[in-house]
Amino acid sequence: MAALSVAVAAGIFFILLEMFTGTFGIAMGVVVLALGIYMLIKGADVLVEGAAAIAERAGVSKLFIGLSLVAFGTSAPELAVSLISAVKGVGGIAISNVVGSNIANIGLCLGLTLVITGIGVASSTVKYEIPFLIIVTTSFAAMLLRHDPPVITWNDGLILLGFFVIFAYYLFKMAQTDMEVLEKAEHINLSKAIFMTVFGLAGVALGGELTVDSVVDISNQLGLSKSLFGLTVVAIGTSLPELVTSLTAAVKGHPDMSVGNIVGSNIMNILVIIGISSIVGVRLVGDVKMYWVDTSFLMLEAILLMILSLRKRLSKLAGILLLLSYLPFVAFVIMRG
Repeated sequence: MAALSVAVAAGIFFILLEMFTGTFGIAMGVVVLALGIYMLIKGADVLVEGAAAIAERAGVSKLFIGLSLVAFGTSAPELAVSLISAVKGVGGIAISNVVGSNIANIGLCLGLTLVITGIGVASSTVKYEIPFLIIVTTSFAAMLLRHDPPVITWNDGLILLGFFVIFAYYLFKMAQTDMEVLEKAEHINLSKAIFMTVFGLAGVALGGELTVDSVVDISNQLGLSKSLFGLTVVAIGTSLPELVTSLTAAVKGHPDMSVGNIVGSNIMNILVIIGISSIVGVRLVGDVKMYWVDTSFLMLEAILLMILSLRKRLSKLAGILLLLSYLPFVAFVIMRG
């Protein structure tokens, strides 16, 4: 915890430095990149420990914590990017950020997690949460593509937030059911667990910020490909918290939290982030050609996850299939430029 505290303090310093100077420099960029990765890993470790302790102390399942607290926390980078984009009148970035991140969350983040360690899937995830994700994703795609160019209006945002109210009620009922079934672990200090969770989230968020900013500076100064750079930094960069947190949860023996984080993050990215951003920005206009291809990948990833989860076990082979499903999207984005 002490090491992470020092890293967080250093992370804040480097973020302020980058804000005032506009660049890190290549040598400094490498140092910041290493610090960012460390904060991501250590922050995720503390976050998972704290979240698991909250689940045990409060008498709720780790799936509930993954779908709610952890999912919302790891969606913070997407929320920040999308809201800033909406306020500045570049709503296309807000849309692309969510679409790209949601595809990366399933294809890359969950895929890589499964390749390292296969995990079980809760019955409720197969019956309710993933089907709800498919409904939400399909509704979002239909709203977006009914206009030319693609647009999400504030009216659409209200509908999406309405969906979120339904999801929040589902989580509330899940928590009530969990409390009736699970026994509370009285020996765990709840205040300490909450502190660890919040501090871990801060470490993950700052680590992701430093990692993305350092990669941006290094790529710019070395003159690397803009198309490939944009894809990896914006879409994958904002998905780093989901990747590290899900992988850490799986390795630590909390598979429900791992899957819940990915599914919950994707649901919240669409309902909360796009919902709020569209209201703040009045209308979000997509500025990418052939957006129907992107949304098709978005829906296919959710459907593929549903199919692979039917056996209530996501194996390493499932992880390979998810990673392979992500590669055509990467190729398409690069060719589109």
